[in-house]
Amino acid sequence: MNQVAIEGHIRYFQSLLPAWAERRVLFADGRRGTRSVQFLDGDRTRYRAPRLPRIDGATTRPGFDAIWRRFVHARPADPLLLYFAGHGSPDPGHDLDNNVFDLWGGGALSVRDLAARMKELPASTPVVLVMAQCYSGSFANLLFEGGRPDGELVERDIVGFFAATRDRPASGCTPEIDEADYTDFSSFFFAALSGVDRLGKRVDGADYDRNQLVGMNEAFAYALLHQETGDVPVATSDVFLRRFVNKPDHETMATPYSRVLSWSTPAERAALEGLSDALGLHGEHRLRAAYEREFGPRAGRRDVEDVDSAHRLRFIRLAKSVVLARTLRQSGHRARIERFERLRAAEARNPLVEVRAASQARQDGRRRAAR
Repeated sequence: MNQVAIEGHIRYFQSLLPAWAERRVLFADGRRGTRSVQFLDGDRTRYRAPRLPRIDGATTRPGFDAIWRRFVHARPADPLLLYFAGHGSPDPGHDLDNNVFDLWGGGALSVRDLAARMKELPASTPVVLVMAQCYSGSFANLLFEGGRPDGELVERDIVGFFAATRDRPASGCTPEIDEADYTDFSSFFFAALSGVDRLGKRVDGADYDRNQLVGMNEAFAYALLHQETGDVPVATSDVFLRRFVNKPDHETMATPYSRVLSWSTPAERAALEGLSDALGLHGEHRLRAAYEREFGPRAGRRDVEDVDSAHRLRFIRLAKSVVLARTLRQSGHRARIERFERLRAAEARNPLVEVRAASQARQDGRRRAAR
């Protein structure tokens, strides 16, 4: 089940990094000669060897541990970006707060496994997570000690963007070879963040606040708006708000739409307006209308691949996050508000731009040294 799209995601992401940027790639069994990549040849499923610029090891527990000790842990002062582009599964023990990233050969890396490894890093090491696998939303619990949703907040600056809520699958693991047809979350996220899609075409329209920089929060909003799949993506700030702000849904969904827009960031406003238009929502009570359509007595059972349902869920979740953020800021809980604002500021950064700036600084330094 190692579909060619997964290989394509890794290749695309590597193309966005400058050549000097240090990285390690774990893929399948770590061997270039193994026919480990599944693809469609007409109507037949076939396998071929991987075609990646680099492979540094196997996506196994020993492979992951070796990379962590020899590469990640050895660079404690460097920012760390972790991109997971494979498969994910619900926790075997039915604890959806501890779902797993599937490893090669049947192993798994759980939320709490990754939390334990991240605890080895200095608290000053910032971490960005982008996870494209099914049921990935539970990894937002890395905000909390031990990866447990009832744990204390970690001091580390950690932000994450996930293709799906903890209880839903995600798209992006197709054996189709035409990358023009790939519509997964991370493709839209990285296209907005970098300004170049996986086919090399320029991507505009994600700089919602017009500050000449697309932040991860804007890339997330771009994906929410443009991804035509059943995915319902999650950000760490969503999980933070649901942990610390207790506001019943019936109160949240009664909020007039004009107020929600007035409390929104430019990126949130663009996503809300675009999703609202796509869903044909109108008037001040559109939050309640969307909620009743999705969860009311006449809703019925929804298919996880239903795009309209996914759009409603994205609209509902985003509107709820806006209302909860407003409620938190009015709560007077200074320490919690400051921590939330720090999280939101970290989500607004662009690690790709920062890497390019560091690359330019290194090149300038070498030129000066050569003189």
